[in-house]
Amino acid sequence: MPKMLIFIITLLLILSNQVQANTSAAEAAALAWLEAIDSGQYEQAWETSSSLLKKPLSPHMLERTIGAARRDFGAVQSRRRISVVRETSMPGAPRDDYAVLTFQTSFENRPQITETITPHLEEGTWKVSGYYLN
Repeated sequence: MPKMLIFIITLLLILSNQVQANTSAAEAAALAWLEAIDSGQYEQAWETSSSLLKKPLSPHMLERTIGAARRDFGAVQSRRRISVVRETSMPGAPRDDYAVLTFQTSFENRPQITETITPHLEEGTWKVSGYYLN
């Protein structure tokens, strides 16, 4: 096998592992944030959020907004990731590194809800910048 082909394959494997590690870190940050929200620890969730989420929302506003959206859902029964998409831009946000994670979530009173959560790589740390329910 030519040396150049071996080099290219090795480089692709290294890059693939790096992308996988970054995606895992983004998902870990998203799940930790969701766990804080699920347990009613909105201030903790706000503290670990991206500045993109913190600027427009105070901790109290975050609690009111998510609390109102999930008020009748009840407790989380299960959450399963269904997709991860890496992006370099998001509407209304600066060009940067984002991961858009979609989860199929079952709540006590709503068996099938789609949650979309967007961590943003901010100063080397993944922090949640967006959360949407469908």
